[in-house]
Formats: sequence, structure tokens, C-alpha cells
Amino acid sequence: MREKTIYEKIAEKYNTTPEEVRREMQIAIDAGFDNPDPAVQEEWKKMTLKGDSPTPEEVINYAVKKLKGK
Repeated sequence: MREKTIYEKIAEKYNTTPEEVRREMQIAIDAGFDNPDPAVQEEWKKMTLKGDSPTPEEVINYAVKKLKGK
């Protein structure tokens, strides 16, 4: 049996779909990424991005690393 993804776990808890969870996360990330506050922009610059803006997966990976103190 495979382990559920974070999207599946959140979707189950809030009675929605994993796709909707990811979509809503991306909307929130995009809004935060557009925040002009210099301190906020400095934090975004610490992330490794493959594209022009962060994906939910990139934000989750970054948060996990921060929580682990890396």
C-alpha cells in the first residue's frame, strides 16, 4: 500500500480533491510571491526554483528543510 501524498491527506480532511488543494496552494503561493515587501522577497530568494515562481512542491520542500534546520 502506498503512502498518501500531502495533497491527498489535506483533501481528505477538508472533503475536496488533491487537485483542488494543489490549485489553491498555488494561488496562495503566487499571491505571496508577488508581495513587494523587501523582507518577504528576501525569503523567496532563499528558495531554489526551477521556474519563474515557486510550485507547491518547492515551497513544501523548502519548509521541510527550514523545519529540519538545514
